[in-house]
Formats: sequence, C-alpha cells, structure tokens
Amino acid sequence: MNHEVQSYLAPKEAWKFLQKSPDEFDAVLLDLIMPGMSGLALLRKIREAGISLPIVLVSGYADLESSAEAVHWGISGLLIKPFVPGQMMRTLAKVEKDLGMPQVAPLEKHVGHPDENVEDWQEGLQGQITQVMNESINCWNAYCGGNRANLAERSGLWKANLDGTSLRTRTMDRYMQPQTLPKHPNIKKVLATAYFVLDNCTPSSRRFKLETKTRMLEFTLDALGLWSPQKKRDTFRF
Repeated sequence: MNHEVQSYLAPKEAWKFLQKSPDEFDAVLLDLIMPGMSGLALLRKIREAGISLPIVLVSGYADLESSAEAVHWGISGLLIKPFVPGQMMRTLAKVEKDLGMPQVAPLEKHVGHPDENVEDWQEGLQGQITQVMNESINCWNAYCGGNRANLAERSGLWKANLDGTSLRTRTMDRYMQPQTLPKHPNIKKVLATAYFVLDNCTPSSRRFKLETKTRMLEFTLDALGLWSPQKKRDTFRF
C-alpha cells in the first residue's frame, strides 16, 4: 500500500526505537504474543509514555481473553489470525482515513472478500458472537434481575412466545452456542442487545467484560468488512 515498513523481531528493541523517535511512525502493528515482552505489555508502555499512535493488535482467537485489556488501553483495530492480506489492508486503510491520509485508490481494488479464508475465521467469529450474547444475558441477570424472556420483552429485539405457563425465547436461544447459531446471524440484533444491556446496567466488572467483548466483536467484523459504525449490516453469510 506504498507505506514504508520497519519491522522488529524483539519487542524491547522496538520499544527502544519507538521511545526515542515516536514521530518516525504513523501507526503500529502489534502482535499479542512475542518473545521477551507481550504485545499487551508493550501497548501499556506506549500509552503510559503518552504516545498516542494508532495501534492495530494482532491476535489469535485462542488469545482473545488475554487481549481484552487492549481495548482499555486504546487500539484502533484488531486483526484475528489467521487473516488474508485483504483484511489487513482494510484495517490499515481505516487507520489511514482516521489520520487524514489521502486515499490513492478505491479500497475495493485492493481488498479481497473474506470468503478467501472463510474456513479459518468462521469458527472463531461464531464464538465471539455467542460470547457477546451469553455475556449480555449474564450481565442482565446479575444487575437487572431479569431472565432471557424479560430481556427479550424489555428490549423489544427478540420474540418471547408462551409455551404452557412460561415464556420461551427460541430464536434468542439459538445464539447461545456456535453449534446452533443461524446460518445467517443477525449481527445488528446481537450488537443491539449488548448495547441495550450496557445502557441499563450500572458500572461493574461484568459490565466492563461485556463492553470489551462487544468492542472486540466490532473490531473483528470491521476488519472482515462485514460491519462498520457508519454502515451496519443486519446479516452476513458464512
């Protein structure tokens, strides 16, 4: 993409150079797992030093729990390994736009569709979607005193049908496990559920956990070109 790239294998060397000359860079692409110092530790050092460069975190699906704190320290994007070049280019193009850099060519000419690597990201993304839904329900139950049916009725986002003497949320229930997730998940509804719970729950460690997982799902969808704050998509296909 016509950028000059400086790479480092040792995080401590990267930190030494970045600390000395932060103005030499426009952005940082930072892996979570590195020898000698984790990406999270380096991210903390960068932010504590007052360096406000955009940082894109690179993480594996298995490391998502470990990388959750990165959202708190401020990242501009999240790339989930394994990813195709098009996903990285899309994320970096977003950073370029945020920095006010001129776009030399339409992004569509460079970015491949996520179907290029569909089998690699499908399982992890399904897990993120169900994690957000489960955490939304747990948070609602813990701090608002309601169950799934109560959340469905109060939010107006899900149907609650009477089955005998109790209300059932069959559609919502399908979003609780990757194995039962619909073939065409309604991403807008999942995120809207999380936002509704966040708006109605008081600050707490559980609420912070939900907020973090929601933000990480947004980052992943954005990197895949499936969702953005400006143009949300109701569904996407696996």
